[in-house]
Amino acid sequence: MSMVATSRVDFVHEGARIPVFVARPPSAPRVTVMMLGAIWSVTPHIEDLCVRLASEGIGAIAPCLFRGRGMPAPDAPPEVLRQAFLDFDDRRCLRDLRAVARAAKAGRFGTSDALVPWGFCLGGRFAHLLAAVSADVAGAVVFYGRMRFDRQPVKPFLPIELTGLIEVPYLGHFAEHDALIPLADVDELRAALAERGLRHAVHVYAGAKHSFFDPTRPADHDPKASELAWSRTLDFLDTIGTT
Repeated sequence: MSMVATSRVDFVHEGARIPVFVARPPSAPRVTVMMLGAIWSVTPHIEDLCVRLASEGIGAIAPCLFRGRGMPAPDAPPEVLRQAFLDFDDRRCLRDLRAVARAAKAGRFGTSDALVPWGFCLGGRFAHLLAAVSADVAGAVVFYGRMRFDRQPVKPFLPIELTGLIEVPYLGHFAEHDALIPLADVDELRAALAERGLRHAVHVYAGAKHSFFDPTRPADHDPKASELAWSRTLDFLDTIGTT
């Protein structure tokens, strides 16, 4: 990992500053991941994943979903997290991420032409949405991104409703026990992707809980499921642009 170069840059969009963590491998990457965190956004865990990817020869960038301010604290209670979710403007975030994707595909961050959003929970939702509405992504990796929730003005579209717009390879990772994502939603996603005829795989990890991939959430973390999901995702990224 000593050859991995990291930096923090500010990307300006709509007059706002979007902090972006960048991890570059020693040589030019064939694939770049846009790493999208959960509701805590760009945490040390997310930065560590970017560095791990760069050590595998994969470029990685992690833009802040909150424009650098207003993220809940790591130990925020459930009611604070719920309010943060309700207040979060999906429209604004999607505009930001489409702009970051355009810049990344153009090489703005030392990135490659093949860009793959990879997200967790809140970020997983936006990895799914980017696959549906951005022409600049070559695939999507979704870790327990919600497909359905109560519609409201700042959340006018549900991710499952846009699945029919996706035209890129798709990899999904979901937990067997997840109060936010019923298995019926996962089945609906899998059926919608199959109907599109897309190259896809949607995995459900037996016994796992929401946030199973995050070691900083010890109540949910599942090391075996995480290792398998990591391996599957690296294999998936290795196929991007080859078929």
